[in-house]
Amino acid sequence: MKKIIVTTIPFVLFGCVSDIKYNYTAEVVEKSYPELNVVTTTYIGDDLVRQDKVKIMDAISFANTTEVTRLNHSYIIDAGDYPKLGEDKTHLFFAAKSANGNAIVKTYTTPAAPIGIRVRKDNANNEVCISFITGTDFCNNNKHYSFKKVSLTSQDTFQQILIYNGKVGSKINISYREFNNDIARPAFSNNAEYDLSSSKTIRYKGAVIQVIEATNQYIKYKVLRNFNTPNQE
Repeated sequence: MKKIIVTTIPFVLFGCVSDIKYNYTAEVVEKSYPELNVVTTTYIGDDLVRQDKVKIMDAISFANTTEVTRLNHSYIIDAGDYPKLGEDKTHLFFAAKSANGNAIVKTYTTPAAPIGIRVRKDNANNEVCISFITGTDFCNNNKHYSFKKVSLTSQDTFQQILIYNGKVGSKINISYREFNNDIARPAFSNNAEYDLSSSKTIRYKGAVIQVIEATNQYIKYKVLRNFNTPNQE
């Protein structure tokens, strides 16, 4: 009697070996809204003054959906901007999720989850590779991409905001909010009322605002000093 031997072939990602580097550090800058001494109009419920920290990041940008295939498997790179993770002597490495989180590298045929995107520094053949935790890649040539800078509000930093709540008579109402790690700090939230018949200049926690016009629908104003503007008085 003949013996039947069944051999199971595990799923293997064929490609060159990849070792993603996580050595990139984004630039973090303080950003204030609006610009100082610029006439601005804000409506009820909107931010009157805002200060937070922004990450300025290098990213690879795909203007269109891009497919990377190998054998019977394919990965789809959604159109979007993917932030940089790091680099080595010959390659740049980028995240598998876009900067705003709306675009991802995905697949409909392969179970292995991608961990990043790899391209050559010399842009040889416009090669784009999908990298996996197994240390292997899917690579295709002649793909269209570009590089750019993207700005993201840092979710792990301290934020201060003034919100316009409207006007009753000659008085306007302003809300102050603080956020830490993108979570509101209730103990540091407050409402303040200002009588414009006394002064058209209002102050809160270092921020100084000159009110030009205010109604119960909108306010027109200039920010003379934001929360983080050095005090020169």
